[in-house]
Amino acid sequence: MRKLLPILLSLFFLPWFAQITHAATSEATNLIPKMTSDTSPSGKVTYNAAYSGLEGYKAFDGKANYSTAGNYTDWGTPPKDGGLAYEFPNPKIVTKYVLYYGGYSTSNPPDAGKDMPNTWTFEGSNNGLSWTVLDNKTNYIFTTGANEFSLNNKDQFKFYKINITNNNGATGKNVNLSIHEMEMWGYATSEVTPDPVEPSSEPEQPTGDRAILTVTMDNGLDKEFDLSKKELSAFIAWYDAKDAGRGASFFAIDKHNNNKGPFSNRKEYVIFNKILTFEVSEYSTK
Repeated sequence: MRKLLPILLSLFFLPWFAQITHAATSEATNLIPKMTSDTSPSGKVTYNAAYSGLEGYKAFDGKANYSTAGNYTDWGTPPKDGGLAYEFPNPKIVTKYVLYYGGYSTSNPPDAGKDMPNTWTFEGSNNGLSWTVLDNKTNYIFTTGANEFSLNNKDQFKFYKINITNNNGATGKNVNLSIHEMEMWGYATSEVTPDPVEPSSEPEQPTGDRAILTVTMDNGLDKEFDLSKKELSAFIAWYDAKDAGRGASFFAIDKHNNNKGPFSNRKEYVIFNKILTFEVSEYSTK
């Protein structure tokens, strides 16, 4: 599980780093886009089963009904239990999920409300295999519209799923379990300028022009790189962009004086998905 990155910088680095600082906006938006297929426009929807025309992505299509104008707009399945999951491109902190109970406008719909989940767990994972239970509900009865469930969750997960063990009573129908619409709300990364810092009466005047970048990999190995201010800025800009789902999956770092052997140039490639944390310590060569 990737932790939030602790970046230790002196006041010297603050002005040029301020515009790419990670900041969390609490429950700013639904983190899942309106899906048009199980994999578009981003992320991936998975589920154990679905009735024809009621694929899993329709629980994330922005239409909070079982069906709209005669068209199915929900995820539905014949069994009375099942699971529906969404995989984010990058790990996210989800602090709330919302399940909608909407209307029915197709022939032979389930008995109103009986297709809804009744007992379930909401879970997070970083590999899709081992899961952490974040919430559970038993004998829950839905009200029309949005039903919101807040989470005391401060961890990032790449996968989130609702694991339903029982519906609300439907049986013998083509669809006995459905989710009309689902949202996952949480922390979003934004670019902000930190609050101004009041200077002390005798402010320090740091003169650091280089930094040691220490990258901790997911296997616990620490890698140290001696970088210029420009190189460090490029690394942080790459990480920030990749965390938002843009750019290459790797970053090349010049080995400089560590270029042992007859080579004219050596670079080490750091893989985004392998980074656990990184730390910056500035120093001066003057």
